[in-house]
Amino acid sequence: MAECADEETEHTLRIEAQEVVKEVAYAVDSVKISTALPISDFLVYMNLRTKENDTFCVELSEQGFRVVGRQFDTVGSSDEGKYYETIYSLLDSVSSSYRNSFSETLMAKLRTLQPDLQDEESMDTK
Repeated sequence: MAECADEETEHTLRIEAQEVVKEVAYAVDSVKISTALPISDFLVYMNLRTKENDTFCVELSEQGFRVVGRQFDTVGSSDEGKYYETIYSLLDSVSSSYRNSFSETLMAKLRTLQPDLQDEESMDTK
């Protein structure tokens, strides 16, 4: 039974890492799952370059996300930093461009919704 749980954890972490790559690609220069570092049942590594051109090796584990190196495919000899519950909170702490991209994307989506809301309001007043 434990073996099944381990496989499920590994599968889940890989899926989560793949989703992270898709979700934050718009707000960073590059992000991909490391192929040089081993993937275990409890760890997946991602290489991330911010729009400020800062590079990070990010660990995804059951504890969350954390920076483990300042170069791609590199795990530092000491713990680089704290764990973040989401990739968004990690990016928010290391990249002001991420914050700006997130805000701009959110505003653009809200603007596309605004005409729909105005149409609904005008129909309600008739």
